[in-house]
Amino acid sequence: MATDAFDEQAPEEAIRGQRVLALLDKAVEAQSSLVRKNIVRARQRNPEATPAEVIRSLERMYVSALTGTGAAVGGTAAAPGVGTGIALAVGR
Repeated sequence: MATDAFDEQAPEEAIRGQRVLALLDKAVEAQSSLVRKNIVRARQRNPEATPAEVIRSLERMYVSALTGTGAAVGGTAAAPGVGTGIALAVGR
């Protein structure tokens, strides 16, 4: 009887797994256009850059964006009362 219960749960788990994979596919698809835009922007800054130089440029762009976001979250969190909600919203 334990196998019957397992067999009944397997289709539900498979459906959930497919939903998770579909969501992951959408997330990757949404990010891929942003990645392409950043690569184009890095290439425009230095058209003769090697792939390694483009990667370094992208790394710098990422660190700059991350630093700016961290500063914004930290700055809003410093405001008593209001800052916590804003910091949570900006940090997402």
